[in-house]
Amino acid sequence: MTRRLEGKGALITGGASGIGEATVRAMRDEGAHVAIADLQEERGRALAEELGEGVEMFVLDVTRQEDWQRVMGEVADRIGDLHIVVNSAGVSVPGPIDATDFEAWRHTMSINADGVFLGCKYGVEALRRAGGGSIVNLSSTFGIRAGSAFAAYCASKGAVRMLTKSVALRCAEAGWGIRCNSVHPGATETPMIEPYLSIMPTREEGMAQLASAQPMGRLGQPEEVAQAAVFLASDDSSFITGVELPVDGGHCA
Repeated sequence: MTRRLEGKGALITGGASGIGEATVRAMRDEGAHVAIADLQEERGRALAEELGEGVEMFVLDVTRQEDWQRVMGEVADRIGDLHIVVNSAGVSVPGPIDATDFEAWRHTMSINADGVFLGCKYGVEALRRAGGGSIVNLSSTFGIRAGSAFAAYCASKGAVRMLTKSVALRCAEAGWGIRCNSVHPGATETPMIEPYLSIMPTREEGMAQLASAQPMGRLGQPEEVAQAAVFLASDDSSFITGVELPVDGGHCA
């Protein structure tokens, strides 16, 4: 059976852990040559070593334009053409508007919004050189439905949602053969839920509350989100662009 991403180059930010790591594994299994782009150098190199041929690690701070310029050059030299960019790097720190200072706001926005902007900007450049491809941006259900305890996070993920649509329209109207879509995970069992659990009376109560918020009654798994990213990166979704795809057990229904 032909693998869906055979022969394609893919760059995945935040690829050393969580949903990013699951996406690295899934895309490698589908035949892609994968670039892990992350600040967690040791963890990323260990993952690349574990997966072996076809996976390489690049150190990237998604908030720094010069890092993007450097890494895109390195990827071109070591991997070749890029056909897929997955902007998965993100941070989540709870805080309502009255308890969120400007420093926390700027930190969240720099990674979640600025990082995705730069990933789209330099991703479009790279994919145009390759003759087209797919950009997949990781947003959140909090980019669709707000939560009072997550002012900066909601704003940053809402920005990802609308940036995705703007990029999709620009690429479609220009005829560049580049699609851009966003994936919106609900509560997913990754290290990112730890800040949420920290504000609960107990960890067990926190896990139960997160699970109960999903109509399917459980947390999502990073592999389930990764499979949505694979679909949007593959030719199976060739007429899909500018969409928001919740992977949330029905939370946004």
